[in-house]
Amino acid sequence: MSQTVERFVRELNNTWQQGKFEELTRFYHPDVVLLPPDAGDPIHGRSAVIDTYNDFASAATLHEFVISSLEVFDFATTAVVHMGFVVEFSFEQQRLRETGLEVYVLNIAGAEPVIVWRSQNILESREI
Repeated sequence: MSQTVERFVRELNNTWQQGKFEELTRFYHPDVVLLPPDAGDPIHGRSAVIDTYNDFASAATLHEFVISSLEVFDFATTAVVHMGFVVEFSFEQQRLRETGLEVYVLNIAGAEPVIVWRSQNILESREI
């Protein structure tokens, strides 16, 4: 199952980078929870999580997104993904490079994996 989950996460990241936000619904459970990188209030629900992708795309210009590490941990009907990333983007006349960590919790009991929990952490952010 680990290879299936890894492909799933890579496809998710390719989908949002291509701006195919309407296709993101298949990756997320309707009741998914997202913990944002600013440690703000949890974001509840698939539509609200997908809105975060739209908000980013509206506010910033993506230059590069690289998955720097990806580990999958299987637990019967659940998988946990630990994904490191580097992203470079322009926002409000600044060009930023961030390294971060995402943790996904997936239900893998059905025909296709589905994300039920996602947390984002920015480890370093610097202007370039």
